[in-house]
Amino acid sequence: MLVAAAALGAVVAVLLVDTPSRTTSPPDAATPPPAARSATSPSPSPAPQLAQVGQTATNGGITLTVTAARTVESIDMNQSGFRPGSGYETYTKTEPEQGGSFVVIETHVTNDGQSSLDLTCSWPIDAKLVDDRDRNFDPIGELYELKGNPECNKQLQPGFEDEMTYVYLVPADAKIVTWGFRDVTNPSGSSNFTLIRLDV
Repeated sequence: MLVAAAALGAVVAVLLVDTPSRTTSPPDAATPPPAARSATSPSPSPAPQLAQVGQTATNGGITLTVTAARTVESIDMNQSGFRPGSGYETYTKTEPEQGGSFVVIETHVTNDGQSSLDLTCSWPIDAKLVDDRDRNFDPIGELYELKGNPECNKQLQPGFEDEMTYVYLVPADAKIVTWGFRDVTNPSGSSNFTLIRLDV
């Protein structure tokens, strides 16, 4: 959906520029009839196909699979200040603010790029959640505190893979339809999002 609006705008712009003006002069005998003209005109391009949950998708140097997408009543966050696995960490059950709900997107990420990725404390992957009103939602902060996520500054080296979960705070009545991601580690890379169809 992030790309569809821009594509639609481009099509409208082309139509406005290329539409011939109407004339009252008699038709030219050399001009083919409408049926013949339409037979040679190009057909419209098909809409881009969206990946599904469980399918692998690629954007830049990021290869990613959404393994699950669901709404939850709470999430477990390590706000103790101790590293996961230290034996001293504790997890706090965190609920969304009133009128909201949490949408959890679980992913499997492979680094097919040229440099390491800090998945939780940097911004190598721009990931947006989109509802049926085309509203774009950002992940919550401190994703490194989320139970099961990579630690802050843990570098995913090229050729390696890891599990990464994104959490979004959305209005409780939001109908989520897509999730999009893009690799932002390469400044010369594409600005387009790769989209995954959801039903959350």
